[in-house]
Amino acid sequence: MKKSPSELVALVDAPLDENNEVIFANPWEAKAFALVVQMHQENRYTWKEWANQLSHEIKESNTLNEKEEDYYLLWLKAAEELVVTKGLCAKDELSSRKESLLHTQEALKETADHHHSTG
Repeated sequence: MKKSPSELVALVDAPLDENNEVIFANPWEAKAFALVVQMHQENRYTWKEWANQLSHEIKESNTLNEKEEDYYLLWLKAAEELVVTKGLCAKDELSSRKESLLHTQEALKETADHHHSTG
């Protein structure tokens, strides 16, 4: 049975404000959240699989890092792992796409910085 986004949030301890609304500090966090919910609703994985993978990422992060890693970065890591594990995308293809997006993002930032410094 599919769960609503609000029901799913309750299952994974997402950060909430005083009105019990999910908190996103940056637009990419909302996109990561929406992507995870959408893939679940498309039956790409069960919510239990998702919660287990996220739990694994949080435990691994706590073991490897002294500082707490951004919650939604862990969502992204868990989603990437599930995408690869479920065979939705090959690991090398995922890495290649991420690299391409990073280069595009850096180029856009450089262009924006150049326009601000010459304006």
